[in-house]
Amino acid sequence: MSRAPTLSETRMVSPMRVFAIDVGTSSVKAAILDVATALPVGPVSRVAYQLDHPTPDAAEVPAERLWSAIAAAAHPAAEGIAGIEAIGLSCLTPALVLLDEADRPLGPIWTHLDRRARPVAQQVWAEVGATFLAEVGNRPLPGGISATSYRQQLLQTPSLQRRVKRYLHVNSWLGLCLTGEAVFDPGNACFSGLFGTMTDQAWSPRWCEYFAVDPSCLPPVVCGSTTIGTLRPAVAAQLGLPAGVPVKLGTADTSSAILAAEMRQGDLLHVVGTTQVLAALTDNPRPSPQRLTRRLGVGKAFIQVTHNPVGGVALGWLHNLCFRDQTEAEFYGQTILEARSRSTQVQLEPAYLGGDRLEIESRQAAFRELTLSTGRMDLLAALLKALQCKHREALAALGMGDHFQRVFLTGGGAEVVRQLIPEYAGARVNFLEEGSLRGIAHLFRPVAG
Repeated sequence: MSRAPTLSETRMVSPMRVFAIDVGTSSVKAAILDVATALPVGPVSRVAYQLDHPTPDAAEVPAERLWSAIAAAAHPAAEGIAGIEAIGLSCLTPALVLLDEADRPLGPIWTHLDRRARPVAQQVWAEVGATFLAEVGNRPLPGGISATSYRQQLLQTPSLQRRVKRYLHVNSWLGLCLTGEAVFDPGNACFSGLFGTMTDQAWSPRWCEYFAVDPSCLPPVVCGSTTIGTLRPAVAAQLGLPAGVPVKLGTADTSSAILAAEMRQGDLLHVVGTTQVLAALTDNPRPSPQRLTRRLGVGKAFIQVTHNPVGGVALGWLHNLCFRDQTEAEFYGQTILEARSRSTQVQLEPAYLGGDRLEIESRQAAFRELTLSTGRMDLLAALLKALQCKHREALAALGMGDHFQRVFLTGGGAEVVRQLIPEYAGARVNFLEEGSLRGIAHLFRPVAG
């Protein structure tokens, strides 16, 4: 494995072009980035892939399908552009990949959206919840902590335990595919349930034993900006990239967006998606059941993360359900603004339209106080009020105060969401496009603390 660059070697940003691969929950994006500007040189290639749901709680993808999407995204992004000097990664987190002794996947990849491990999570929380939270930094969330997914798979297939030779997340697996070297970054390690996030910053013998994970299956934990190896010739041919270029591991997609924004203490990242993610850097990490606490993944910084379950997707859902007669421009540009000032008795409570990644128990949404006179504008007004209320709760749970120096908004519908959040009326709001993708360029810049 190649060594990490020294501080003197990373003080100056080299004029270079790097190939960025950003694996999201439903698509893969690839582009060549200029390191100095973190902007794409040429097109951003996007290839969608489907998650499988063999049961209502399942959200998995075969490794072969994900790899095919990566290869399909890589070719058009690299075509006709010379001078690629390195490769960097950003990936959804966590997404559990179990490999056998020949590094073949032992089953589909279980993503962070998978909830089949609810019974395991409930048991862990009941048995050792307080200690787990204090040492690992998070509750044993189903899907959100990959060790719960692993233990659930062992319950379903006990023979799996003796066949597992590598326990990886997607960016570790992708790094292994590209270079033949397997490592974890600290951000992903914190979401494994096997790492002493709040203690010694190392794989925990206690939690490995508790979840029946052989420590020899876990690779070293290194900074996400580490060069883990070089691109293997056979893989280079599949992806249409030059063989032998160095590969950096990268980290979680939210962390990558923080790097792209060049966030500092006192800034807020707001990601609009199925749920809304709020994240901030902290030098005083404090675990809480109401938030996630983990390492950034690059450097030594920590971040805390909360969620608003009413995301931009909820607006799209109601548009499709009740306002199909309106164009998107009409709905988002006029109707939503009208609904903001509408008085209604209808309530969206509970408001878990996008689920809740911070819950162990299953949560579902419900509209209340409905009558025969309830109209679609009442439903929209109730949804908007719930969005605002849950945003305030997520801000409070973040534990960073309610005043931020800068707010970085990213994701589909960010412009609309900004108009709906009263706290942003006087704030310094910046729109961040392709944050998780562009953050990969910062892996090749000086590493902050």
